[in-house]
Amino acid sequence: MSPASASPGTPPAPRPSWRERLQASRLQWTVRGSLTALLALLASADLSANGADLYTTLSLLSVPAPALCRRFPWTVTCVLMAVTVPLVARSFFTAALLADIIMFPLLIVDRRVRQAASLFLCFPIGWLAALTIGSPVADLPVVELILIASGSNIGFILRYSREMVAREKRLREAALSAQRMAIARDLHDTLARANTQMALLAQQALGQRPRGRRVASVLEDVMAMGHRSVTDLRTMLRLLRQDTPTPTAPIPSLTQAMTNARTTLANAGLHATITTDGELTHLPPTITTTLTRALDETVANMTKYAAKDAHCTIIIGATPNQATLLATNPIADHHRPTDPALTSGLGLIGLHERAQALDGTLTHTTTDHHWTLTLTLPLDPGDEPCPPQPLTVRSASSSSTTTPSFATPSPAS
Repeated sequence: MSPASASPGTPPAPRPSWRERLQASRLQWTVRGSLTALLALLASADLSANGADLYTTLSLLSVPAPALCRRFPWTVTCVLMAVTVPLVARSFFTAALLADIIMFPLLIVDRRVRQAASLFLCFPIGWLAALTIGSPVADLPVVELILIASGSNIGFILRYSREMVAREKRLREAALSAQRMAIARDLHDTLARANTQMALLAQQALGQRPRGRRVASVLEDVMAMGHRSVTDLRTMLRLLRQDTPTPTAPIPSLTQAMTNARTTLANAGLHATITTDGELTHLPPTITTTLTRALDETVANMTKYAAKDAHCTIIIGATPNQATLLATNPIADHHRPTDPALTSGLGLIGLHERAQALDGTLTHTTTDHHWTLTLTLPLDPGDEPCPPQPLTVRSASSSSTTTPSFATPSPAS
């Protein structure tokens, strides 16, 4: 199956390497060459025993059939058909008929079913001709049918085995590709983001004048993020080194993630309002993990692109049908990280893949220097959270306490 003809749900067939093609070609030529040599030996023995006549000459014509059928399927089939009918009509079993039996599995393996069917029709035509001219048939048709059926079964078995091997290879390649994407996604969501935050915090520390308590606080955050980064790295390395399934990884704490988000945004000089609505503690683990990753990605983008002293808003909510995260912040004019290593665009790509895996949606737009991100994740009926209850959340921008009224935004907002 070619990639162009594959169905949407079927992984595309991987292109074999030149080594694989060379090995497969060598094996095929070895098998076909051996069969050709066997037919040549039998035809030579028939010629030496019976002398040169019409039937021994026809046997010689069938000798190169195994070697040429792959390149010239119809030509070889037509020659064998012309040879087979008179031999079957005269009830002669020669090397030519053995070539017919050998050709059935070869044609079927090569998906040349029409050629195999055309070659099979020569046998009943020959049997009818034998009855017409009064040639003794005896049990020869039964023997020929058994040989044809055996050869065809071998061909179908080999073809099925080849297709299964190709299918397993496609599935293995697809699984490896998905694994690579998942590893890349998790690396960005853990190590890359933590190291980025460390670099940004270090830049902030270097820019402080004078360097006092503020610098010490920032450097403490750098140390904490460094410890988390190393811990995540060791966890991933342990998982990658294990061949057997491992217990489920600990579910990220959404509460802790919101606390870290408030601290990070405050240290970046941003006025953040992070509010929640609904019961978030009873969400399924996959939903909680995705919301946590989305919150981390949102905070990382805000610290890199938000205007100085800007007011950033993050709302996380849950209803019986879906969980939603809405984030918005003004964008600074001509403000981008000076170091290309601090930005790649892969975070939003990975977050979009996480949302798709849960049948959710992710949209992010920029309008009038305001960046808005909306993540919507549907909840299965069996995993519905508890009825929403207002939560008292402390804003990072002030010490006042607010009780938000959350309305779930649509993906288009």
